[in-house]
Amino acid sequence: MTTHPLTDSSEKQRLVQRLQDGLLERWTNDWRRMSRRMLALILLAHAADVLESALSSLSDERYDTASSRSRSLLEADPNLESAKVTTPAEEVIWAVLAAFNRS
Repeated sequence: MTTHPLTDSSEKQRLVQRLQDGLLERWTNDWRRMSRRMLALILLAHAADVLESALSSLSDERYDTASSRSRSLLEADPNLESAKVTTPAEEVIWAVLAAFNRS
């Protein structure tokens, strides 16, 4: 999938750093304790096919850790996870993942 590139390199770096931090330093092992913005950022980076690129600057060990964590989140069953939601925002996030998984 082709995406529109960010032309502001400082903003792009800020988003890449935020994504890396969310999958490494701020990882919670439970999406319900994760910031809704972070959850959405991970899912949308995956849908835009830029997640792997955002992790490419990491060392091998950190890349493997971040990739494994993102896979565990992205391979979750949106229908099962949406049954556990507590806010409308969470419901939308899982509906978006379900829609992307169908295509």
